[in-house]
Amino acid sequence: MKPLFAGVPRPLLFGHRGYSSVAPENTMEAFDLCVGRGIPGAELDVHLCKSGELVIIHDHELQRLAGIDAVVEDLTYAELRQLDVGSHKDPRFAGARIPLLSELFSRHGRSLYYDVELKVRGTKDTGIARKTWELIRSHGLEDRCLVSSFNPFAIRRFNAVSHNAIPTAVIYCEDEEVPRILQHGWGRHIARATVLKPEWIQVNGPMMNRFSRRKGYPVLVWTVDEKEKGLKLLEQGVEGLISNDPSLFLADQR
Repeated sequence: MKPLFAGVPRPLLFGHRGYSSVAPENTMEAFDLCVGRGIPGAELDVHLCKSGELVIIHDHELQRLAGIDAVVEDLTYAELRQLDVGSHKDPRFAGARIPLLSELFSRHGRSLYYDVELKVRGTKDTGIARKTWELIRSHGLEDRCLVSSFNPFAIRRFNAVSHNAIPTAVIYCEDEEVPRILQHGWGRHIARATVLKPEWIQVNGPMMNRFSRRKGYPVLVWTVDEKEKGLKLLEQGVEGLISNDPSLFLADQR
């Protein structure tokens, strides 16, 4: 297992779904803005659509972002590519499209490091883990990628197909949509993950002492949009921050 982004400045700093405080989330416009503003990392969400491509979008349902009553996994990439996912943010982003993961890797390559979140329901093997690993390898980005998920079975499967070649993380929070047993990081036992990604509010001194100092897990936190909160988390020893407005923390890198 390779270290978590060895040799890059700390703290690790990711634009949440790209630079989503300014541009529409998970669009190429948002990722371009990360690069343009010197943000070193991008967090993003991938689904496996009906025609087999890995597409970058957060929700399974398309109502919030595209205004249609449909599910990502039920549409082909040709159908998804027709959707406007920018107008919901601001009319000036009208026409922003759902990108492919391959497009992002081809466009920005090693200009960023990536936290690729697998969006998959249930325990069935959909093929998303294998396709994600194959794409990472084909672009030579093994040392620039972390793969994460709320679904510990997806991470367990990714670890199997990748032979534990890169860091993986379980994401968790106390939201009612997250099964209670997974709300405090217990999914790491199923996933065999090497990194923890809790919501920032769950991080405190005892948690960091238990998981980071004693058990050796790097901890990345989401979603931190206030400078004071971010600095406190860094003092507690978190490895990195995921933020909608990541420029807040650029000056804290070393």
